[in-house]
Amino acid sequence: MLISSLLLATALQASPVDTLVANALEVSTAQGSYTTYFNADGTYTTNIGISGTWWVDGNELCFERSTGEGGCAPLGEAEAVGASWSGVNAATGETVTYTIVTRD
Repeated sequence: MLISSLLLATALQASPVDTLVANALEVSTAQGSYTTYFNADGTYTTNIGISGTWWVDGNELCFERSTGEGGCAPLGEAEAVGASWSGVNAATGETVTYTIVTRD
């Protein structure tokens, strides 16, 4: 089901999904920032040891951490490197800033 949801989301929102997979998403909080790397197979990892699965549902980026927490956050205008938007991190409840950055 995850794969079919991902394929449907990719067909409907190819540009933001392609941008996320080709690049990375920096999540900035009051405590600091971390980078999330999205893979085309629906998995993700971060530079701080968090991993899990992800998918797009409408205008939201949804995820489930390997530890079970999850939720959805606004996808924003994720169409190019440098695009930035604010939203609530579904796992922590914090307001954060999301920024598309180049993949290292």
